[in-house]
Amino acid sequence: MLSSGYIFVLVFLCIYYLFRWRRRPKNFPPGPLGIPLFGITPFAGVDMHKYLASYYAKYGGVMSFRLATKDWIVLNDIEAITQALLKQGESFSGRPQSYLMDQLTEGCGIVFSIGPRWQAQRRFVLTALKTLGMGKRNMVGIINEENQNFLSAIQSSGGKVNILSEFRKLLSNIVSNLIMGKSFNYEDEKLKAIVDHRPTSSVVMFIPFLRVIPPFKQGYKRLLASTQRVLDIISEITEEHKNSFDENNLRDFIDIFLLEMKRQNSEYFTELQLLHLVRDLFVGAIDTTTATLGWGIICLLHYPECQVRIQEEIDDVIGSAEPDMSHHERMPYLRAFIQEVHRFKTIAPLNIPHCVTEDCVLFGYHIPKSTPVMSNIWRVHNDPEYWKNPEKFSPERHLDSEGRFVPSNRVLSFAVGHRSCLGIQLARVELFLFYASTLKKYEFQVDPEYGLPDWSDDRSGTVKTPKKFSVLLKSR
Repeated sequence: MLSSGYIFVLVFLCIYYLFRWRRRPKNFPPGPLGIPLFGITPFAGVDMHKYLASYYAKYGGVMSFRLATKDWIVLNDIEAITQALLKQGESFSGRPQSYLMDQLTEGCGIVFSIGPRWQAQRRFVLTALKTLGMGKRNMVGIINEENQNFLSAIQSSGGKVNILSEFRKLLSNIVSNLIMGKSFNYEDEKLKAIVDHRPTSSVVMFIPFLRVIPPFKQGYKRLLASTQRVLDIISEITEEHKNSFDENNLRDFIDIFLLEMKRQNSEYFTELQLLHLVRDLFVGAIDTTTATLGWGIICLLHYPECQVRIQEEIDDVIGSAEPDMSHHERMPYLRAFIQEVHRFKTIAPLNIPHCVTEDCVLFGYHIPKSTPVMSNIWRVHNDPEYWKNPEKFSPERHLDSEGRFVPSNRVLSFAVGHRSCLGIQLARVELFLFYASTLKKYEFQVDPEYGLPDWSDDRSGTVKTPKKFSVLLKSR
């Protein structure tokens, strides 16, 4: 039996821990603590964005919460997001440290890099994409060509297809053209490895010790293996580029980076940095647009009147021509449909976490340096004070009384501020051209063997992708 002295010490330590547990920085935003060691994790469930949104009436746009043993901030409305990420963007431009991300990225890449490395890479990527003609005619040609390859693959399958898998192949090849100057055959094992690589927002990111405990251990090992396989593929292609490199004939993103490596003797422009940067660009471009297209097709199946109206607009504006971005401004309903898909099915409800890079003040609250921050984009997209019946899918909400498209700064599908999506222009062109070229010739129909897909997602990561479903693609 334990002596009274041991019992006293144990009780004292428990009381001391609980006292420390309840302590927060002075003038810190209020919010739920949850329970020791786990914070709100047992209560938030898989829809943490909805759990945090439920506190809006009590705490307003800026609140805190305890996740595991760390205090976080959540920005719960458009005003808080604007003030933090736009007006104080530099102060909120960091990334929280994560054992999982450190292992995956080796401190390189762009998505989770910080400080001077991130700043150098962001400048480089924006310049390189501009050099490659992001959103211009040559990029439109690549996208249209890959769309035709996609449709050919659908036709060869008899018109019935697991649509999400095909989307990932389509988007992988578009990005591959841009970055590597090549396309893969749809049956290529390298393409399959890239398509299957889906980094997850595993709980290991927040509670690292779980990586040694089943079932998290197995998932962690699979993620490491998948990451290494993709890096090996990128390394192989990089070697091919190095062997045929000509600085007077820059073919793609890798060539532009290799030239920058030659010009700069910098730790921010190394081959390891290139491998992780290319991997980040693949993941960012494929996961988000696949999810958006997937939800868009589900919306077309649930609301067939939208498909009919888009096709009528295509017939009126494009006619027998090949779709290109010159048609974009004259197709308000298709643009409204795409914007409503972004709003209705928020693919990154809490976005990728930010981190405060210096002590700052937000709406009177003191936010210490290194505090991690989430943006509740889902709540902004479902704010009942701004959106009438937000639970209803309605492209018409994005049209004015004369039928003109109304862009909304409250649809944050590409995030905002210093860490906003670098490929926003590419994504917009991809989405518009996909719908315009596909619905010009085909219509999506419910697969009677599968049925009408529901609105549940696959729960596998930060990006909320639909569960796998099949559809029929029929000629008009």
